[in-house]
Amino acid sequence: MDVYETLAEELIGSLDRRRKGPPHEEISAAMRGEMAVLRLLVQERSTMTAGEISRTLGMTTSRIAAVLGSLEKKAMILRRADERDKRRVLVTLTESGSSFCRRRREDAVRDMTALLDHLGEEDAAHFVRIMKRVHEFIPDHPPRIRENMHQQKEESAHEQ
Repeated sequence: MDVYETLAEELIGSLDRRRKGPPHEEISAAMRGEMAVLRLLVQERSTMTAGEISRTLGMTTSRIAAVLGSLEKKAMILRRADERDKRRVLVTLTESGSSFCRRRREDAVRDMTALLDHLGEEDAAHFVRIMKRVHEFIPDHPPRIRENMHQQKEESAHEQ
């Protein structure tokens, strides 16, 4: 593995860890849906209930039900009733779903490797370091970031 691929893996791993918790408002709008559910199942490496998926991703149970139905039709997940509590729906990633996620990650690593290679070794290392710091910062500061962005847009609109 060359230096750029190692850095790409490091950055994507950081992004994956960042996605593990409930997404922020801005992120969740973009991540709602099938890929968010698939990523979560891959990260957890286990069977989860539909309710756990809903809570973790900050999505409504009706939205999760629709997403799970779509993923099930594509044979990417299996849904089954919990043997002990028939009200609970257990969700498991299928081999097809795992394979799809592996291919998507390989594509992401390849694309990130190309970007980092374009930057050069020193800039690529700085980029990864900085992006990791950004991802550490965001969970603690999203309301203020949103307020500042909104305020800047208003100020910009008044200036025009």
